[in-house]
Amino acid sequence: MRRGFRDLAVILGVAWLARAAFVLAIGDAHSLDVDYWQGALAARDEGRNPYETGVLNWPPLWLVVIVALDALADLVSVAFWSVLRVYLALVESGLVVALYATLVSAGADRRAVRRALVVGIALNPVAIILVCQHGNSDVQVGLLVTLAVAALAAHRRSRDVAAWLGGCLLLGLGVLAKTVPLVLAPLLAPGARSASRAGRALGAAVFLGPAALGVAVILVLAPEAVWKNVITYRSTRGFFGLAGTVREFADVDVHFTSVTLAAAAVLAGVAIAARVRRPLTVGTAVLLMELAVTVCVLWLVEGADRFGVLDARGHYATFFTAALAVAATGAFLVLWREEPPTPSRLFLLAGVALMIVVAFGPGYGPQYAYWFLPALVATYVLLDEAWRRLLRVAWLVAALTYVIEYAVVGYLGAWAVHVFGSATWIADAGDYLSTPHHLVVYRLPLYAVYLVLIAAGIERLFRCREPVSAAEEPRSPSTAAL
Repeated sequence: MRRGFRDLAVILGVAWLARAAFVLAIGDAHSLDVDYWQGALAARDEGRNPYETGVLNWPPLWLVVIVALDALADLVSVAFWSVLRVYLALVESGLVVALYATLVSAGADRRAVRRALVVGIALNPVAIILVCQHGNSDVQVGLLVTLAVAALAAHRRSRDVAAWLGGCLLLGLGVLAKTVPLVLAPLLAPGARSASRAGRALGAAVFLGPAALGVAVILVLAPEAVWKNVITYRSTRGFFGLAGTVREFADVDVHFTSVTLAAAAVLAGVAIAARVRRPLTVGTAVLLMELAVTVCVLWLVEGADRFGVLDARGHYATFFTAALAVAATGAFLVLWREEPPTPSRLFLLAGVALMIVVAFGPGYGPQYAYWFLPALVATYVLLDEAWRRLLRVAWLVAALTYVIEYAVVGYLGAWAVHVFGSATWIADAGDYLSTPHHLVVYRLPLYAVYLVLIAAGIERLFRCREPVSAAEEPRSPSTAAL
């Protein structure tokens, strides 16, 4: 126990020192999101519903948080942004403690856990920037997902239904923070299989209830705004990955012939690879499939728009949501027939699922990295050396990407302006990266890292499946309730 306190003191001390130094260097630099929160608070002070401003797109937990922080800032006569920074750093510290306790209880070496948390969170430029400059709520999602995984790992050890219900509740609170943890519902399937019908009903209630109740209250107060800005919200337009490329094709002169040739070349490459290397590993097959899907989607969208068949770009969010629902349902059915996952498998499932949403979803924000960053740090400790090598490369690519874009892009805070002044090179670089299709191209290395990690993660998920023993005779979700 004493050693654990010492380890946490080192990790948290390094984290707070690094964040204090960064804040001293960049001063008041912050992203446009912080201005949005202040605008929502100003609307509330004027007697208007903050959800009518259009900047709050989730269930009301974040509104409660920023209202409380604003009241505290007034009480102690400190700027709202300063109080928000401290709050986010405290949430991140809670995440570090939860991750340390979960990994140590899973049997991981304490020194390895300490090193991973120092490098993966305390000194990670991505984590520092998101907490101290971006100022969004995504670290709350990371904390609640981590706590949910910890509860489900405890359920695997004890088979106590109370631990499984705790996991349901914590994921439900994650949905209350931001709706994206809905995609992690399949993690609850093994526990649901072994629970009674009453237990399953209670699990579903605590998973869906908090967000449903919160949204119901704000829907009554501002039905049109909540329907538009929360219920039908599918993330803001982003300049990253498949969705960003699909959208930006409309803004540059791309010839349909070129896209067709690219699609044919990728499909031919997949066919050649399949013949040259038999059998393909699962990871290689998934990566090739990702590349083929990416190019084919671009080809289909460009073709549909070119020949006036369908406004494919306008319906991308609908298609993706439907595909994600089908995939989540399939994952639930697969996990229903498995033993409760190990901690390494739980973290990997959560990380891969959330990365898929970011890589292929209809919108993007760089702050989304904190959804899955804790899970990747955990898998660095729990999985194999090849996976750790991939994560080291990912750490480097992500760090460079975030440091540069947050240094020069105005709506992200442009910390370089506060450090170096209004230099010409900063303005030029900011203007270049503020152009959407330039930003899509700039982020391509990061997108490639996403695709490789998703493929390698899926390969490891196939490798470590634990089907239910024959003696248990698992039933499908539909027949289990009969």
